[in-house]
Amino acid sequence: MTLPALARIRQIARAGDTLRAWRIFEASGLPDSTAPEALCLKGRLLKDRGLRSEGTERTELLEQAQAAYLTAAGDRSATYPLINAATIAFLNDQSDEAQIIARRILAILRSGGYEQETAYWLGATEAEALLLLDEPDASREALEKAMRAAPEAWEDHAVTLRQFRRILEELGHSPDLFDHLQPPQSLYFQGIIGIPEDEAEVRARLECAFGEIRPGAVFGALAAGADIVVAEMALARGMRLHIVLPTSISRFREVSVAPYGEGWTTRFDRLLDEADFVEALEGNAGLSQAAILNGSRVAMGLALRHARSLATRATALHVSRGTDEPGPAEQEWRAQHLPVHEVVLDHSLPARGAGLDPASNLAIVASCGPLPANYDHGAVEESHLEGATVLAFADLVTAMDCALALLRGSPELQLGLDQRAVPNGESLEVTGELAILLARAAPQGSICATWPQIAALDLLAPEYRFESAGEIVTALGDVPIGLFCPSSAV
Repeated sequence: MTLPALARIRQIARAGDTLRAWRIFEASGLPDSTAPEALCLKGRLLKDRGLRSEGTERTELLEQAQAAYLTAAGDRSATYPLINAATIAFLNDQSDEAQIIARRILAILRSGGYEQETAYWLGATEAEALLLLDEPDASREALEKAMRAAPEAWEDHAVTLRQFRRILEELGHSPDLFDHLQPPQSLYFQGIIGIPEDEAEVRARLECAFGEIRPGAVFGALAAGADIVVAEMALARGMRLHIVLPTSISRFREVSVAPYGEGWTTRFDRLLDEADFVEALEGNAGLSQAAILNGSRVAMGLALRHARSLATRATALHVSRGTDEPGPAEQEWRAQHLPVHEVVLDHSLPARGAGLDPASNLAIVASCGPLPANYDHGAVEESHLEGATVLAFADLVTAMDCALALLRGSPELQLGLDQRAVPNGESLEVTGELAILLARAAPQGSICATWPQIAALDLLAPEYRFESAGEIVTALGDVPIGLFCPSSAV
């Protein structure tokens, strides 16, 4: 087993699909390996399985995980496997054993005879060992020092903070002891198009909003007006800008930017060049209310996913008129009890330009194999095309519920899931084409969906977590995909 293959198994485990990672680990003949890298991965997988189990099974799996890490360390001054063994012992109600290992780690660190590691991980290891010894103040100081050595290693910080919260809860301390070290928040933004030529008011209010929220990454579209101003101010403050447009760049520019003047178009194009990430959801039919809702859902889902990956929070920023009612996307955000920061403008201008395209949202589930007889799938339409069964649903969550139920009843199925705004009256033969291609690309027992469109589920149904899985080559072009296996469900 090569190191890249070990990294792939580790990636699957980090995505939360522990059972699948373990199956691949076993199939690769790794459980009996004595290589330190394989033993550490074995310990990681057994730990993840143990923490999801109960009773004697939990105890036994955690004991095996601890043993794997200790064997990986051997007589070496290897702090990584040792700190993992110590924390597993602690979580397995063996606090005395955990403290013995923690003291050994601190002695190694203070001697300077440890194996090579980054300054951050050495500091975080010291902080974790001190926390296992129930010295929270000393642990906090050590972690603060470690983070100063790598101030933007947010993903690493997130891994540490998740572990520390678990330890704090077991110790009976407040789990927010380290919250001041959280990475900056993610921000989803959405604003009105018509703003006065003098932008002083909106910029002053946004200054206050940024000062309160202090985001590190922002997610939204780029319509002329408040969206573009938010994006410009975010970039000026060193934030990462993630743009999600609900249709093609050219169509969005034509309808939502160009009618407001050449100055807005120039600013729009500059932001596209400077953004960290630009995703145009070209599968949506033109620019419609349905496409705008899809784009908002994807942007919100990506903001939530980013926040969760960094063990931090996500907030929505809405720039609106005083007479505006909350739109569908904002209502869906609030329904998940997520925070919203409102900026209400005293003055605004009417919208310009052509009307939006007519379209409706559909979620399509396709199966390459026969569905169970008499299964009540609840689809609004069903068709049989190119040897596949295609089901159309009015909403994405219902489609996903159906797809998961099908897989649990028939684990051998391969399913495709596509969701987008389609022209009114378009036939299912046309609408279902991509879902069929996705089903053919899906591994047995999984759901293959368009990415990042499926990230909308991070907002609508966060228990369904898809993972980005590269691209597939199809007659319709290269299609980015996400994968979901039933064992991924929380």
